[in-house]
Amino acid sequence: MKTAVDPYIRPIIIALLVAIAPHFLRLPAWIILWCLILWGYLFIGAGRGWARPGKYLRLFLASAGFVVAMVTLGGLMIGGNTFTGLLAVMAGLKPSETRDHRDRMVTVFIAYFIVITSLFIYENLAMTLYMLLSVLVTSTVLIHINHPGGRIRSHLRLAGIIMAQAAPLMIVLFLLFPRIQGSLWGMPRQGEGKSGFSDTLSPGNITSLVKSEEIAFRAEFSGEIPRMNRRYWRGIVFHEFDGRAWHWELRAPLPMPALTGEERAEYNVSLEPHDSRWLFALELPAGAPEGAKRFSDYTMISSSRVSRRRHYRVVSYLDYDTGPLTQVEKTVGLQLPPAGNPEARELARVWRESAGSDEEIVEMGLAYIRENNFVYTLNPPPLGVNVIDSFLFRSRKGYCEHYASSFAFLMRAAGVPARVVGGYLGGQKNPYGNYLTVRQSDAHAWVEIGFDERGWVRVDPTGAVSPERIEQGVAASLSPGEIPDFLTSGKYGSFSGYWENITYGWDAVNTRWDIWFAGYSFEQQQSLLKRIGIDAGSWEGPVKALLLGLFIAGLFAGLFAAGILRRDVGKRDLAQESYERFCQKLARAGMSRNPGQGPQDYGALISEKRPDLKGKSEEIIDLYVQLRYGRGGDESKMKAFQEKIKDFQPNR
Repeated sequence: MKTAVDPYIRPIIIALLVAIAPHFLRLPAWIILWCLILWGYLFIGAGRGWARPGKYLRLFLASAGFVVAMVTLGGLMIGGNTFTGLLAVMAGLKPSETRDHRDRMVTVFIAYFIVITSLFIYENLAMTLYMLLSVLVTSTVLIHINHPGGRIRSHLRLAGIIMAQAAPLMIVLFLLFPRIQGSLWGMPRQGEGKSGFSDTLSPGNITSLVKSEEIAFRAEFSGEIPRMNRRYWRGIVFHEFDGRAWHWELRAPLPMPALTGEERAEYNVSLEPHDSRWLFALELPAGAPEGAKRFSDYTMISSSRVSRRRHYRVVSYLDYDTGPLTQVEKTVGLQLPPAGNPEARELARVWRESAGSDEEIVEMGLAYIRENNFVYTLNPPPLGVNVIDSFLFRSRKGYCEHYASSFAFLMRAAGVPARVVGGYLGGQKNPYGNYLTVRQSDAHAWVEIGFDERGWVRVDPTGAVSPERIEQGVAASLSPGEIPDFLTSGKYGSFSGYWENITYGWDAVNTRWDIWFAGYSFEQQQSLLKRIGIDAGSWEGPVKALLLGLFIAGLFAGLFAAGILRRDVGKRDLAQESYERFCQKLARAGMSRNPGQGPQDYGALISEKRPDLKGKSEEIIDLYVQLRYGRGGDESKMKAFQEKIKDFQPNR
């Protein structure tokens, strides 16, 4: 059974498809197929009169889609993905029940809601530009279903003009509307990446991270960027060793001990979401940013999980003195299991008996690595039960976590306080900005040695086996067969240089957008208001901000209205004047137009009361809609429009 052709269904489906496209990589495959199959059937059938799903079939599909979505998207825990999935299921089914103008309007507004959900999830410049495009497409469809007589090009132009007119008010609201402490949209996102660091460090943990090109964070410096061998990004300190792995122990946050140092570095960090609480900083940070807890080992954690991009400012000392060790630090820094790894313990005992100081023991440990054919590799062989002995005396192949773990064990066994630090080493400088991009492939582990008077000093055993890793980065430290593809240069042949420049340039633009706009925070808003004389901390502050916003919005509205009036002064609307004569003729024939009645509804009234006038009245009304709303009229159409009204005689 065929149904009437719906000329609006295809534009509506296009608007929904453009709006939901960014979610296709996040939604389950069945939801994507659900939308494509339902929309595809309606899109193809719109021009062929195919029957739409009946009432009971739609009810079944809606119930089944809701139940399956709740099961596959997290049950009763309504989060961002669940909400988006349910909205997509509804968007897939809704066009099949559009029967009248109200249904079409509701379906178009669903597309707007989908655009809003995208803005909650994505914060980069590319997606923001795409969302503006999606709003433009949806607004064009909205105009089309309300003014069907005009051309799509005219509707697209009108939608663009409306968006441009709304931009000043959008900017005012963005700058002055009260913000909660959050991102551009004030909403947390679900994590899209992982920092790679858990509260446990065992052989192989960091090795797996080197194969990932995901960005961990970016750091923009106020001054000169430190050299490669100074880019140690501190994240987590492992204090406890159980015989196979090192563990982080949650301790009460204590004020950082007094720190003195030289070569000060100031920088802003843009940390990607990793769903943990670690914050990274060049060692050693002089203090913690707002909203972070500080520990006596100079690590910082966020007060909540980093589930969205986090911006913070840090000041660090690259040359530092932590002061004498406390008794607690000595005790914790010497703890070892009572048994296990006997060969390493015996080697450490020999060093202790022959050395005259802790410094000599440290040098013996580094010399042992340099002189015994150790290999720096991403593909170490499996280790036995005693992992330290297996690595130091048999395999002698491993990555940074193998060297840091074994070196710290040897130091503790020799009576020298030691601990393992996890974080990143390096970062790639962007030539178009004064910032570093640190990726998961830069993950690294090193050791800190505690001396009685000097305090904690960084000692990186990786430098004893692979100094290239410290001075030049990951790619320079591995054999050609082990280097991940994304770290190799020239993989795009003769276009590699151009592609790298494009990538760097776009990343610089996107980073600037993230800092200036997406990173516009509650604190930055308070600072802006204070600079213009508004104290948000007093009761007068919000009132002044509101009045300022209303004044600016009113100013733009006044300028816009003045422009409209100036443009229309002295200009006759010939289409409206001719249409009024048409309506007067019909009123004399007993068919008056109600105030506020649109031309389409008026045409339906004429056809109902006077079927004999249907053809001529529809021609006149269609021409009027094109001339009045479609912005597609010309002199020939206006002349034809006036001639038809002149010849129109409803009383005959």
